[in-house]
Amino acid sequence: MSSNSTGIRIPINLHKRLESYIAETHSTKTEVILNALAQYLGAAEEVPLSQRMAALEAQVLELKVLVKNPQIKA
Repeated sequence: MSSNSTGIRIPINLHKRLESYIAETHSTKTEVILNALAQYLGAAEEVPLSQRMAALEAQVLELKVLVKNPQIKA
């Protein structure tokens, strides 16, 4: 799949949340942003299967953390 590069500016608080999510799920910024954008646009099926699997694995890991530590807010 070919790709383009796009630069964006995001608010500091949103960037901090992105960084926290990446640290918790061991994902990359590209994976998180690509999956979020595809989901928002209703085009999740266009994301390569390997990236969709990585996103699902990250979500499972996040759920495991929440189950083990119910006091943590999602």
